[in-house]
Amino acid sequence: MSTTQLRLTAAALFFVLIFLFGFWLSRSGKPYNTAVFTIHKLVALGAGIFLGMTIYKVHQVIPLNPAQILAIVICALCFAATVITGGLLSIDKAMPLFVLRLHQVTPYLTLVSTCATLYLLLAKNSAV
Repeated sequence: MSTTQLRLTAAALFFVLIFLFGFWLSRSGKPYNTAVFTIHKLVALGAGIFLGMTIYKVHQVIPLNPAQILAIVICALCFAATVITGGLLSIDKAMPLFVLRLHQVTPYLTLVSTCATLYLLLAKNSAV
């Protein structure tokens, strides 16, 4: 298996775990199960670190072009929006419904933007 395939597989596994634990949390309701909530947050943090390291390694090998930089910025903004809305939902105060709706949409936007970013970074640079 090539390095690119391993990176894509790892990213896919991170997202599968994030979504599974997120669905589990949403079905269990508040107060959230501490173990499941912690795993959900740690896997998301691990995914962010993994993707950041992947971007850094690609950038070390080749300079990033404007399309790649734009994809990275959009991906980072989607990831930040997902983390922020998730954090707002985790506090004890009741949040407006739009925060919940945003958190139901932003993970999918993050997934799509991550796929696009990885494609732009790794498709032509399979040696990375």
